[in-house]
Order: sequence, then C-alpha cells, then structure tokens
Amino acid sequence: MEPDFYILIFPILFGIIAIFFLAIGLKGILTKRPFLISNRWLLSMMFVIFIPAILLSFPYRFHRDFNSISAMDWLSPLLYGFILLMMWYQLKGYVAYAVTDTSFREALLAALQQLQYPHEETLSTIRLTSIEVDLQVAVQSWMGAGVIKVKQRKHRSVLREIVNAMNEYFHTSSVSTNMISCVFFVVMGVFMVIFAIGFSFLRNIF
Repeated sequence: MEPDFYILIFPILFGIIAIFFLAIGLKGILTKRPFLISNRWLLSMMFVIFIPAILLSFPYRFHRDFNSISAMDWLSPLLYGFILLMMWYQLKGYVAYAVTDTSFREALLAALQQLQYPHEETLSTIRLTSIEVDLQVAVQSWMGAGVIKVKQRKHRSVLREIVNAMNEYFHTSSVSTNMISCVFFVVMGVFMVIFAIGFSFLRNIF
C-alpha cells in the first residue's frame, strides 16, 4: 500500500510545491521589484509536505489489532505534528524577497512616515511609540530576503497595514534589488517539476 500511495501522491505534492516556488521566484524576476508575502504561505507548504506522511500511517495501523499498537507506532506522526506546531509558532509575520538592506529599510521608513507612526530604532527592533508596538526586523542581504514581525500579536492589523504600504512603495519606487532568493526559488521549482514528472512516469509503469 505504501509504495502505491507515494507513487500516487508524490506527483501532486511536487506539483503544488513547484507552483509555489515558481510563483515567488518569477514574481521577483519578472517584475524586477522586491515584495512581501505572509509567512503563512510557507507554512501551508509545510502542511502539504507533512500531512500526507502523517496520514499514511493511519490506514496501516487501523488494519492491525489495536491492542498490538505500541507507543513507538505513534512516534512518527507525533514528531511530524510537533514539527508543524513549531513551524506554526515560528512562521509569523511577513517575508520579503529580492530586497537589500537599503531597499528594505527605505520601504519600511517610508511606510511608517506615510502611516504617521513615530518610531524609535534599535538594532533589530522598531518601536512605534504612539501605540507601543514593537516591530521585529531581520534582513539577510546576501540572500535578498528579510522578515518583519510584530511582537504583540493583537497588533497584527498594524503589521498588515505597514506591509501593504511597503509593497506599494516597492511597486512605485525605484529601489535596489537582490534576486538571489528569487533565482533560488525558480531553480527549486524546476527541480520540483522534474520530480513530479519522474514520479508520474513511475505511476504509469506500475
């Protein structure tokens, strides 16, 4: 049952992941502009990857004597579930692609000015003093990627507002870019397409 399941599901999984990778990579490369998206999209991809592996174990166990099931039998699905839970906790906020240190900071400051949020800057945090909100910022300039989160979860609407203003700034302004992250996603997307096609041929063979 397991080999047939994998041969059936893998082309679908690789196809979905390929669409995700190619959509992100090509958006940056074709528009030649940075952009931000919610990290929840990446979390969705993690669910696509892990959920079939979790579900795979249940048909096998339900065909066995329930009394013979040990704690070790549930170790794998519990581990996958724990990983997903940790990712749900970690993958918050928004991720920027095709950015540099300079372009990310310019967009963020322009957004705060447009929205009239007075602020104080520290090494990795920007505090919006008027509403006592802390923005956590990290940029990997060599990769062309950055992350922005809000420390206080109840103010996620503020973060969304800032991100929308940053995307508008990227769309209308000439800024420096670093396409390494987008190129990486395109390459990964191409590999996913190849894997999907390969498993499709295997399904036809078997």
